[in-house]
Amino acid sequence: MENNQKLSFLEKVSYGVGDMGCNFIWYLVACMATFFYTEYFGLPIGTVTAMVAVVTVIDLFFDVIVGAVADRHKFKMGRFRPWIFYGFLPFAAVAIITFYTPDFNQTLKLVYAFFSFLLLRLMYSVVNVPYGALLGVISADPNERDSTSAFRNIFAQVGWFFASTFCLPAVKLVSDALHLQGKVAFFYVVCVYAVIAAILLFCTATFTKERVEPVKQENNKLIDDLKDLVSNKPWVMLTLAGIMMLVFTTCHHQLTNYYCKYYLATMYVDPASADGFSFKLIGTFFGAEMSWETFSAFMFASGAIVTIVATILSKFVVNKFGKKMTWIGCFVLASIVSALFLVVGKESLATIILLQILFTLFIGPSNYLMWSMYGDIADKSEVETGRRATGMIFSSATMAQKLGNTLAAMIPGVVLASAGYVANDINMSDSIRNMILVVFALFPIISAVFSLICLFLYNISEEDVKRNAKILEERRLAAKS
Repeated sequence: MENNQKLSFLEKVSYGVGDMGCNFIWYLVACMATFFYTEYFGLPIGTVTAMVAVVTVIDLFFDVIVGAVADRHKFKMGRFRPWIFYGFLPFAAVAIITFYTPDFNQTLKLVYAFFSFLLLRLMYSVVNVPYGALLGVISADPNERDSTSAFRNIFAQVGWFFASTFCLPAVKLVSDALHLQGKVAFFYVVCVYAVIAAILLFCTATFTKERVEPVKQENNKLIDDLKDLVSNKPWVMLTLAGIMMLVFTTCHHQLTNYYCKYYLATMYVDPASADGFSFKLIGTFFGAEMSWETFSAFMFASGAIVTIVATILSKFVVNKFGKKMTWIGCFVLASIVSALFLVVGKESLATIILLQILFTLFIGPSNYLMWSMYGDIADKSEVETGRRATGMIFSSATMAQKLGNTLAAMIPGVVLASAGYVANDINMSDSIRNMILVVFALFPIISAVFSLICLFLYNISEEDVKRNAKILEERRLAAKS
């Protein structure tokens, strides 16, 4: 590889902090949206589930459009960086608007929630699809892409750590200190998150560089790019595996707050609270009592920290077994741990934290493996077709992310709505509480089975990756001469 394909430490960090910024908002979308709309905004869980489903369908089509347009238009800054540079401020502003709770009647609140949430998802596409595609053109060296993808996953988990650790405890702190309703305190926390996301995305757009150009400088027809994708078996298998992987992780994350609030804690009337009620965890953590918000944050935080460690350690496993087999091992081990949540007692908080650590240790590297494998697919597609559709290929990864998260929100939402779940119901039955546990522990395993089937059918080997990179480098050198 040419020396100019090597990336500095600063550039890898600058790329990584972009996903750190995105995760401050994506945490709100993926793990807090349903919780926010049911617990703070006041919408029924069935309505929220339907709203999220409709928004996702619209958003998935928009992902394809963003990827296709970015592939076909090059600006002075490149094909993908301008989207981040000009999109980060509107993205942050829309996030703030989305999590504001207006004093409307139920119908107008639903209209407000739908259009603001839709706009947030679309703006996330405007920033995140090009951000993902940037990995495919930041270097032609597969090893540099793998390394940069690892940086991305590490910083993404740092963002996830801070977003998940401080969200609900900060809401409780602000609510108690200023005697505000939870929905108002939540809005203030979102404002801080949006500012952080904007600053970090600005760093990505400013300090990264696009290096890889297609061997042939031509405007591909959209229909040709789509035909290439649907006939590309590795792309199909990886996208399906990615969808199920996000169902696996997000179903667990989506239910964590519900699991802590309703399964591990009891609810009681509290006139001193601004909301009129409070919760108390049944067990203690090594003898210490804590709020369910703090324990939930502790679960998210411990998972994020362990994911960073797992990403670093997994590089040794990948070098020995390859990305595909490493990912398969991640699913198998994490599924076993997920099933153990069914048998641990709700008073055993230390054991629950241990299971959370093991769960995220095993599944943690999956996200960086997926993004790196999409870069391998982009190389393979260009070798076979002579056309490079980086934006289209990476937009499918973002689509998988969103569809997986949406399924992870819809399926539990439908199940809990059918069981009669009502937010903040002081008379909630034990059957509903146990249903929350079942969804939390078992639904990820179901998606893991589908992911494993898809990964076994994924047919790009590590030797193929090296060979395709060499072929493309030879073509670029020939084109220059």
